[in-house]
Amino acid sequence: MASFKSNWLCKAVVILAAAFLPLYANLAVAQVPVQAHPVAHYNAVELKREAATRVSFAFALNLPQVLHQLLAPQLAYPAFLQSYADMPDPALEKEITKAIAALGTKAYFTLPSGAKAHLTQWQLPDRQALRDSLKTSLLLLSMPPSISSHLDPVLVLAQVQAKTSVNRVQLQLPPALFPIIVSLKNDKFWLTEQIPMAIVEFD
Repeated sequence: MASFKSNWLCKAVVILAAAFLPLYANLAVAQVPVQAHPVAHYNAVELKREAATRVSFAFALNLPQVLHQLLAPQLAYPAFLQSYADMPDPALEKEITKAIAALGTKAYFTLPSGAKAHLTQWQLPDRQALRDSLKTSLLLLSMPPSISSHLDPVLVLAQVQAKTSVNRVQLQLPPALFPIIVSLKNDKFWLTEQIPMAIVEFD
């Protein structure tokens, strides 16, 4: 009798495990987006309230991929890297300006009043550092898949300066940054193409 109960319990555990396994798998996929490229890292940003009306953003980005999406998504990624790495300085400066404008247009807080407070004061790497990043990304593409290598995240800074106190707002970021993990003092969450905005609360 004891043996029968033991076998029955084992079978029940196996059946329950089999039933819940797909659910756990789906949850894992939902929480950790798939990387767009094997040498890419996940984009990230840390938000910090500096004053009642000002919030700083410290992004850690795979900047070449972001620029590809912002400036020339119609080009194959290797062609984009080669073209922009070889671009003359004045032309590259012009493209950086375009990228900053595109980021600022689609990155903002929506305040309770409905007004939008856009991210401004974008600080990207200087021209040479950006060019080096493009060249490094191109080099990584030529490496065998068996070699585990990735581009170090690039620091990009920005800020929101609102006219009223920033307490509870809706955050929206450009799709070119997705997937991106957002970190605050007491919270952490993903923004993706499926979840492109989120409510953020500051202390």
